[in-house]
Amino acid sequence: MRKLPVLLVLLLGTACWAQERIPIILDTDIGDDIDDALALALALQSPELDVRAVTTVIDDTETRTRLAWKELGLYGRHDIPVATGASEPLLDPVRTTPARQFEVLTDADTVPEAAHRRAADLIIDTLMASPRPMTLVPIGPLTNIALALKSGPNVRPKIARIVLMGGAFHMLYQEYNIWRDRVAAEIVFSSGVPITAVGLDVTTRCKLEGADLARLRAAANPASRFLAKLIDLWQDGHPNQFPTLHDPLAVAAAFQPNLIETQLGGVHVETSCCVANGLTMFKPADELPPGTKATTLIARDVNVRGFLDLFLTRLTAPPRAK
Repeated sequence: MRKLPVLLVLLLGTACWAQERIPIILDTDIGDDIDDALALALALQSPELDVRAVTTVIDDTETRTRLAWKELGLYGRHDIPVATGASEPLLDPVRTTPARQFEVLTDADTVPEAAHRRAADLIIDTLMASPRPMTLVPIGPLTNIALALKSGPNVRPKIARIVLMGGAFHMLYQEYNIWRDRVAAEIVFSSGVPITAVGLDVTTRCKLEGADLARLRAAANPASRFLAKLIDLWQDGHPNQFPTLHDPLAVAAAFQPNLIETQLGGVHVETSCCVANGLTMFKPADELPPGTKATTLIARDVNVRGFLDLFLTRLTAPPRAK
């Protein structure tokens, strides 16, 4: 009988551990495609996740940070630190194409001084301060992640895994996030850190249209109305251009991995052929050279309806408590 209280404590401890929120850092190129803003909202609205930092990457990162900060405010989450990331890929130049979504910003949408710090530094500091390894969720080009990984050997053990949106593994296609900084992508995929890569093979099947889009537009809270406004700007007068939920699927896979079916193997990113630069070449684990450790799970299939229902339930709800 004396063993029963001890057993009860152990069971309760196990249950609490199982329900512990997943600490993440979200790295985003918010402002171009609409899916980044929707992914940030999903991360904030998911109680399974503990968003510890948000960083921006590529091109006009100052304005991207302002947009991310504005969205965080609508969800009551200005407690989350933000940082402004690398504006240039490791090899290629900045692009100056304006993004329609930036039109929601006003002169009042300023960021705190701390938001001007280098994103890679915030990523490193957040990782090193965490009592347990964290999950990185990059949903843009991988420049900031590569810079953090190359900062020194102490960083990698602090990363539990990377769940990214990028690549096309069973399609001969140069997906944008990988192609835009192919060198950074190769650094990340060859780092040895466990990776779940959610690519175009599955994300292109996840579109927000018809009754699903109408449901989001009808949500009666300021945060959802803000997202609907961003969708309108992104559509730019083309109402039949529907959002593809590339980035939100990666966020969902970070806490509900059973939404996707995966395959273990290794990924090489082409960096030396101008015609093929950015292609993600996947080899299943049983085809890798002897002694090569398989560290990447690629998404092969997705429960589209299950994901859309989860996405809509979270994003049509009022901003949740921290």
